[in-house]
Amino acid sequence: MAEHEKDEGVGETADAKPFRLLAADERPVITVAQARFLFGKFAPDPALTEDAFLDICCRHLVIPYAQKDGMITLAAVSHSDGLTAIRELPDVLAIADIVIVPKAAMMRYLHKRFGRLLTAQAVDGLYKTKPLFSARTPMPFSTKASAAVLGASFVGAIFSGANGFFVFWTLVTLYLLATTFLRFILVLSALKSRKHAPALMPGRLPVVTVLIAVYREADSLPALLQALERLRYPKQQLDVKILVEADDLATRRELKALPVFSWCETIVVPPSIPRTKPKALNYALPFARGEIVGIFDAEDCPEPDQITDAVRTLHNAPAHVICAQARLSHYNPDESALTRCVALEYAMWFDALLLGLSRLGLPVPLGGTSLYIKTRELRALGGWDPDNVTEDADLGLRLARAGYQATVFDSTTYEEATTRVGMWIRQRSRWIKGFMVTWAVHMRHPGRLFAELGVLPALAINVMLLDGFVAFLVQPVFFAMIVAWLLGFSVPVFGGGDSTIVMAVVSVLVSGQVIIIGAALVTAFRRFGGKVALFAPLLSIYWMMGGIAAMLAASQLFGRSRFWDKTPHCVSPIARSRREEAIETLRDSI
Repeated sequence: MAEHEKDEGVGETADAKPFRLLAADERPVITVAQARFLFGKFAPDPALTEDAFLDICCRHLVIPYAQKDGMITLAAVSHSDGLTAIRELPDVLAIADIVIVPKAAMMRYLHKRFGRLLTAQAVDGLYKTKPLFSARTPMPFSTKASAAVLGASFVGAIFSGANGFFVFWTLVTLYLLATTFLRFILVLSALKSRKHAPALMPGRLPVVTVLIAVYREADSLPALLQALERLRYPKQQLDVKILVEADDLATRRELKALPVFSWCETIVVPPSIPRTKPKALNYALPFARGEIVGIFDAEDCPEPDQITDAVRTLHNAPAHVICAQARLSHYNPDESALTRCVALEYAMWFDALLLGLSRLGLPVPLGGTSLYIKTRELRALGGWDPDNVTEDADLGLRLARAGYQATVFDSTTYEEATTRVGMWIRQRSRWIKGFMVTWAVHMRHPGRLFAELGVLPALAINVMLLDGFVAFLVQPVFFAMIVAWLLGFSVPVFGGGDSTIVMAVVSVLVSGQVIIIGAALVTAFRRFGGKVALFAPLLSIYWMMGGIAAMLAASQLFGRSRFWDKTPHCVSPIARSRREEAIETLRDSI
């Protein structure tokens, strides 16, 4: 494992000296015999490295080392890395030979030389290169004005008598009809069985980079490492990078204490604002050596063949399919009523709604883990938005707007279902806040969104994103008003008790609930059996808690939109026993 200590900080950019360029026919042929090992202190000449070399140096772990008589010695961690980097350097530099250095020393120097630039790129890259898609970019005046007019119209409708009530509830009913219809179509598509042609593996297995951002996750690390060891993808084709924050001392100590495998590498992310997972992923992206980048979370337990299945899926998919999303589920689904509801919701979301979106070729708001995306296209998209706390859903929309598609494939990653109500509310408030921000960013210029996606996909993704927070905000209010009306209380918002209006809203609301609860029941029964599926009716009560989470999200939207409310992991007894089992297994493997 390559661990970076205190000297991994940021170095100053030195003034670059002019290089001597060679014509193609003058380029020296560097053989293995000319590659030599460096013994002693690794001290590259800082004047030889330009900022423009960052991508090549970080991806191939090379650095111009010394210069003599106009000829450059290139330092690399292997001879093949050096040769590959030479071919990709922007000019035919006068590189005479290669010196081989330890990987840990190279990583320390690269972080020292490029640390400030890597941090700036991770924090500001998307904002500066693609401001339209950055959550940091202020909303245009037209968007703010439209939102103000719409909000005033709704308030006015509520207090303007019968005609206003009619307009208000007509719009509400149309929104509920749209969500119900979309859910029905997606569930129908997902549950319909399909025959698949035999999937072929590529003749040459690509290198897959796996990025795992861990923050305050010392307890989760043993089980994570055990899950990584069980992956059946060839280890020489895996480039696993565990990303840990510089000031997260407990997690760093745990990493040092554990027998981390040689094919895993630790990248220490310097402290900077915002303190978000996408910022850490952006920092590590230049070091990705694979043709495909995969994302795991610290608490993940992917199926052993998942990476193989993802590679196979992308290899057999059309060229515009650049992302494969695995499904998420839980290893402690029947621990309590809350964990059963969480497992039911995930089964409905990943096994029905997202799968339906994928099959219909619609934009897919990605999950935050177990997704695999082609590296070249990911870099072209600008990586992740560090200012968005649902960077996964945002990335799914950005790749769709660029003309690409994500697909949901048949593999599962198991996680720890949240076991405490307070933890659930805080976690859900972050997701709802992120959906609010993602919707606002992509509706910044509605005309452009509809032109890039097409009318139906743009409408579908609007319904999905709006449903991700509007439903949580209004559902408890709707149910409270309906119950009050049924008990005989006067509910002015219902237009003086007009039963036609009430019954229309109730019918649409109930039908939407039936569809979504039915989808959860069927998908959960397929995955867990009756011990979880039979709790599906509890979802109506479970989603009421989302109203609290939605109000918390709305309160943070202005002023704390980038606040990442960290969800604690390794809390449940099952998770703790998995940790102890993993520690024993890892000790036996030493």
